[in-house]
Amino acid sequence: MLGAIDGWFIGRVAGIAQTADSVGYAKLLIDPAVEGGMTSASGSYTTPYGVARTDWRRDSGRFRLTVDVPAGSTAEIHVPADAGHADAPGGARLLRTEGSEVVYEVGSGRWTFHSTPTRS
Repeated sequence: MLGAIDGWFIGRVAGIAQTADSVGYAKLLIDPAVEGGMTSASGSYTTPYGVARTDWRRDSGRFRLTVDVPAGSTAEIHVPADAGHADAPGGARLLRTEGSEVVYEVGSGRWTFHSTPTRS
């Protein structure tokens, strides 16, 4: 039972998973649940490539997401953003805009994104 709770926190609240076509967490899917009254969350998961981490905070209408992608991995990162705009670091490749999210692809390293999320 505790594993299910842990899985929900990591996979949903912290938003750390792997893409459907990934094997062994080579391609991470970062899609945190920024909903309701939650204002922040962080979490980590040890993959075969190393530790993947997320840390997000929503404060005064602004949103910040920091992601650590282990060496040898890539990540698809979903950033909640009103009007499809987010500030991404150099090297982050824009993949698409989906409703109230902007989706980027990044390689290994530490990445920080900023946006103004739609209110939930």
